[in-house]
Amino acid sequence: MRVEEEIVSTPEPRVHAARQRRMAQYPSVTALPTRLAALAALGLLLITACGNEPDEASTVAPDSSSPSVPDDASPDDTGDQSRSSNQGAAVSLVIERTLGYDQSLPPETGYEEGTWTLTCSPVGGDHPDPEAACAEIEEVGAEPFLLDTTDMTCTMQMGGPEVVYVTGRIDGTEIDTEFNKVGGCEIDRFETVSTVITP
Repeated sequence: MRVEEEIVSTPEPRVHAARQRRMAQYPSVTALPTRLAALAALGLLLITACGNEPDEASTVAPDSSSPSVPDDASPDDTGDQSRSSNQGAAVSLVIERTLGYDQSLPPETGYEEGTWTLTCSPVGGDHPDPEAACAEIEEVGAEPFLLDTTDMTCTMQMGGPEVVYVTGRIDGTEIDTEFNKVGGCEIDRFETVSTVITP
């Protein structure tokens, strides 16, 4: 019985030793799991690197510091109060244009830093082309202003140093967001409202 046990147990170390010798001849085979793990980590890094800072667009509760309308006010009174401070406009935005991020690329021709206001219905503000900007907002709606590209798979590219902050409201939806040209998704989003933010 002991002889059989030795016979059964003897080939195992030889097979194992032979396997190790063969594996030593092919170092790329032994490094394969390490390489796959490195590639998986790189892929995860690339996917997460495509995300940008989240847009800060959300529906905000009414400001408690603003004057409230008395319960006994007539509908005509509330309408007059709203219109007097652009509250009656369907769109009321403040557009602040600046430069940021990587300034190794020049801004597009004609891009200037500064702040504009824009109202639609009625059209107004000191925006250079309020009619065209309002037409673009009418076409695309509030979605580009609310779009969060953080979890989207986007190309990694730099389109320029332009950064535009937009605050206000569109059809009752509060807007507080940033447009930039860092990553393919943000560049597309920037171009979707280019008449509003870079006329």
